[in-house]
Amino acid sequence: MPGTALFGELAREKLKAIEAQGRLRSLRTLASASLGGNAACAMDLTHNDYLNFRDDFAFQERARAAARDWPIGAGASRLLGGEHRIYAELESAFSQWNGSEASLYFTSGYAANETLITVLAQFDADFFSDALNHASLIDGMRLARSSSRDSKHIFRHNDLDHLAHQLKTSKKRAKVVVTESLFSMDGDKAPLRELSALCQEFEALLVVDEAHALGVYGQTGSGLTEEFGLDPKSLITINPCGKAMAASGALISGPAWLRTLLINMGRGFIYSTGASPWVASGLRANLDTIAKAGDRRSHLTALSHELREGLTLLGLDYGTSKSHIIPLILGSEARSLKAEHALAERGILARAIRPPTVPEGSCRLRLSLH
Repeated sequence: MPGTALFGELAREKLKAIEAQGRLRSLRTLASASLGGNAACAMDLTHNDYLNFRDDFAFQERARAAARDWPIGAGASRLLGGEHRIYAELESAFSQWNGSEASLYFTSGYAANETLITVLAQFDADFFSDALNHASLIDGMRLARSSSRDSKHIFRHNDLDHLAHQLKTSKKRAKVVVTESLFSMDGDKAPLRELSALCQEFEALLVVDEAHALGVYGQTGSGLTEEFGLDPKSLITINPCGKAMAASGALISGPAWLRTLLINMGRGFIYSTGASPWVASGLRANLDTIAKAGDRRSHLTALSHELREGLTLLGLDYGTSKSHIIPLILGSEARSLKAEHALAERGILARAIRPPTVPEGSCRLRLSLH
């Protein structure tokens, strides 16, 4: 029996088990570029294009014009022969925007998170991770554990006392606290000022994933670290560009030594073909537009407040959200799927979020405003 046949049998068994739980996933092809790709859709609450730049004509035209000067593909890893000048231009402009010393552009947020964590783990560091951090941060710490056992500590979500206790009892010299700034499934914010103070007290390195805050918070839109007034030179930020930035890839920003370290030790950077120069040039061309999009940020804030008020009047549970990500918590998978289908029949797209993405008993509709 060929290996493909054997693994085909094993795969079918695994997929049957997933299907029996009602959790078999499939891809849904978009029929058009907007409104969820569905002509019958009146409202799309599924995507993360929070500032609506993905469908903005002027934004897209600037990106297209900039892309004419560059190839669509990098052609090689950046260390071998794919180091196009546009990467350095983007990284420099991005650091000027968020106040960091240096930035490095990666192919995706997942690659950036995993690479950063595995590099920092090589300093025999203890990691302290919020319980609701994104899968890519968790996977990075799992990989790190193979070289540093018992180095991963989970603190209760946004629980500063629990984190302080863990930091106090750590025997390691190097400590890394990892959090999202805005949590992707609950829509609540990390207490960044207090986390920063704790990190200073225990000489820990603070790593903040700005995925769902970048473009949306701060006077110039560089994220919640700007909104809360954190010193950009005292922390590391991960800045994925596939949401409010309306592009793809991610930049890690921090001290100048970090960029050099990632180039020399980051396997996810070293052994990957560079991100598309087209996308990099489009990002660079539109950074100023995003920085000046205060009217769009204000509109999003007002829209979010209005929806939360409406849900409160209806007696519906949206947890502790204070942002444009609003979870309509329904508890069971059956209720969540039923609500998804009922809304779809009325032209509203909202996806049911189920385990393992969220804990058992907390299934929800994730309402993503824009």
